[in-house]
Amino acid sequence: MSHEDGILLWRGCTYRNQLPEELKSIERVLRRVDVAFSTLEEGCCGYPLFLSGYQREARDLAVENIDEIGSFRLIVTACPACLRAFKEVYEEHFGLSLPPVLHLTQFLDEKVKEGVLTRDRLRPVKLKVMYHDPCELGRAMGVYEEPRRLLGLVPGLRLFEQRFTREASACCGGGGLLPAFFPSLASMAAARKLTQEDRVPEDLDAVVTTCPQCILNLRKGLEMWVEEEGLEDLQVLDLAQILDMALGG
Repeated sequence: MSHEDGILLWRGCTYRNQLPEELKSIERVLRRVDVAFSTLEEGCCGYPLFLSGYQREARDLAVENIDEIGSFRLIVTACPACLRAFKEVYEEHFGLSLPPVLHLTQFLDEKVKEGVLTRDRLRPVKLKVMYHDPCELGRAMGVYEEPRRLLGLVPGLRLFEQRFTREASACCGGGGLLPAFFPSLASMAAARKLTQEDRVPEDLDAVVTTCPQCILNLRKGLEMWVEEEGLEDLQVLDLAQILDMALGG
């Protein structure tokens, strides 16, 4: 199977299995900016295995995935853990060769620079939002500005800057396998981030992020604190959902 001119959207386990609506937004956004992409009947990227210490099993899975990926020209993923697995674990730790890999926000930011995704194509989205930097995307991969540039492109969107951002952003508690082993601690970390670290204002409409684990865990954290903190109407959204709204979704 040859995909020399193709773009692979690597969806990731969490989007496929737990966030189907967010995944639909991701795919709609790509189609609306005229990106021809393919998907696979993919398995796991192997990052949880790698973190758990199962190095041999993770490498075997990586080899299987690379064989399945074939000769795609570019891999785009919305999952920061998958991005890190491909770029750091596969390439740097295992010494395996892959096509170039971009996070969805990096790829869409390139479309902005190419003049494909422009402000005049976007409808107003009248929300006040806070952007949460995922650990895997921010501190691990250095992707901070691309998501903010994309949000700044949307008419009517107001961006609240919390106390701790970028390198200083508080972890949501959703990574590093913490929810798998200590789910209550992970939810408490998310609740603490929202109420103590970021101190979200009462008029905030949504926390926007670019990581499926952050979405799930921040939503769990909100469940713990909505009554005490008056956060009943606060949403946790994927950045692709904001762009989907703006592109007419």
